[in-house]
Amino acid sequence: MMENSKKIDEQIRRMAAEESWSASESCIKHVEHILEDLPDAPAKEEKMRKIFRKRTIILAAALAALVGTTALASGLFQWNEKAVENFGNPTEDEQDTMTMNGIAQEQQASVTDAGITITAEQTVQDKNTLYILLDIQAEDAIIDGNGGFDNPDENGEYGRPWIVTKEEDAFNNVSMGFSPDTPAFGELSDHGYYELSAMKSLDKEWTEDSVTVNFTEYSYYTYENGDTIPHKIKGEWTLTLPLGSDTELKTSVYEPEQPVDISGIPVKVKRVELSPLSLRLVYDMDDWNKLQDTLYAGETDVMIYEAEFAGFLNQNGEEIRTGTGGRSGKYDFEKREVIQQVGLGKYVDTEEISAVLLGEGKVQIPLQ
Repeated sequence: MMENSKKIDEQIRRMAAEESWSASESCIKHVEHILEDLPDAPAKEEKMRKIFRKRTIILAAALAALVGTTALASGLFQWNEKAVENFGNPTEDEQDTMTMNGIAQEQQASVTDAGITITAEQTVQDKNTLYILLDIQAEDAIIDGNGGFDNPDENGEYGRPWIVTKEEDAFNNVSMGFSPDTPAFGELSDHGYYELSAMKSLDKEWTEDSVTVNFTEYSYYTYENGDTIPHKIKGEWTLTLPLGSDTELKTSVYEPEQPVDISGIPVKVKRVELSPLSLRLVYDMDDWNKLQDTLYAGETDVMIYEAEFAGFLNQNGEEIRTGTGGRSGKYDFEKREVIQQVGLGKYVDTEEISAVLLGEGKVQIPLQ
């Protein structure tokens, strides 16, 4: 933990020296409010006011560097407890790291319609994944784990995206639902947390500096005399969420020299790209096809479970199970590569990882 704090402090000092500190929206508004209370400056002093505005925002970073702690910087935004739980309870230092690198951001957009208020609490992203946490407050008890939002068009047809982006098909897939601790059946409440997890497209470079969440329908059920009765509430809930620049959090890239043995077939793993929130595995396509033909002869569009991500080993050889926050894949015929993209179900310290595990057999891909 001390080592992680030192790394964060070093980053703060660098950012302060380069005057590249990025303050939170709430901090900027607070500084601007202070500036508005200053006496009006004549034209010749306007330049000094602009310098003061910039220097004031940078001051937070400089002070944090001087005292050798990220307390001041991280205090600008405290993680939502529900998001902390979702990512496997990362430490405060790990939360600070993600906040400092623009991975975790506070959100404040809110919208009310049809008796339901949706408030964006937090987003978390890296180069592969995006997580959005929404707080749902209803006037009536209509929330349990069986309810959910959707976005049908004017004709009642489903298929429009829940997360709207400037670039079409910016995501490979999106999943969503109420948080796991929401009562699953029959215990209706007026409050809950709604989570969206999206895998960024493998076909496009991520360039989105904001996204828009759009829902036009909420569905839920009541339970009477053993019967399940469906209900739908029509509305218009739209929230625009700034995301800022892409993450600076380091992605470690490994190129294993030796193929791995999967069910007796040597398979070349060309690259492993690992961040604390996601993983990419890049296989040689010819080896992959040989594996599929051997294990699933004559079958198409199959999932090769023997090569699916199953967890990690730490430096002590102990297994780390993270679960997954989404999966997607791609065949790159030009490069003859098969790419698997996995969102991790919890934060991992990449420096503690010694190997990736595949399938029920826990085949190891060493990371050296």
